Amino acid sequence: MNEKELKKYCSCVSEVVAKRLTLYLRCFIQLKEEGYDFVSSKELAERFNLNSDLIRKDFSYFGTFGKRGVGYNIDEIIEKIKTILGLKKVYNVAIAGAGNLGKALADYPKFNEGTFRIVAMFDNNARKVGRKYGVNNIPIFHVKELPEKVKELEVDIGIIAVPARAAQQVADSFVKAGVSGLMNFTPARIAVPSNVKTVCADFRAQLEMLAYYVSNLKKSE
Repeated sequence: MNEKELKKYCSCVSEVVAKRLTLYLRCFIQLKEEGYDFVSSKELAERFNLNSDLIRKDFSYFGTFGKRGVGYNIDEIIEKIKTILGLKKVYNVAIAGAGNLGKALADYPKFNEGTFRIVAMFDNNARKVGRKYGVNNIPIFHVKELPEKVKELEVDIGIIAVPARAAQQVADSFVKAGVSGLMNFTPARIAVPSNVKTVCADFRAQLEMLAYYVSNLKKSE
């Protein structure tokens, strides 16, 4: 199945399935690094505590993956999943916020190698604006320049790492500049048009959810 045939299935797949595909991709990459060439859905499920029936069902959305009695060719399926997820191109990323969180994200080693490339940071601190940050010399612009620079640098994805009170304004600027994917690291709920996808990465909310489960587990002991 070629890239065009694979991509035509993507519109019918739910966000839940897409999330599982990212998990499968990491599993296959790990197996490749360990020297595996083939793996069955049963072996994959047992190794990574997954559901083999669900794995086969998820892959069935995209045609025939693997061969009965042989399993999945790991190199081949990695390339297929990358194609389905749109990971065969480079995405320009901009970070709004050059504080501790923004800098930590910019320092993340998986950025600027392969699929995602940070091309700009934005802040309103005069001591940071005009400088370059990190080993990749990421330019820091004033947040007022965001719409202009995002268009100029052809940014595909925006990361919001500013104080919560400024999140909506920054989101509006990204959207105005044509960005269709936003990752929001603030606790603020932001409103965007239906053609813009937002992913929430609120660490505190996740910790609060864990606190709920931990506290209830202790009560049941």
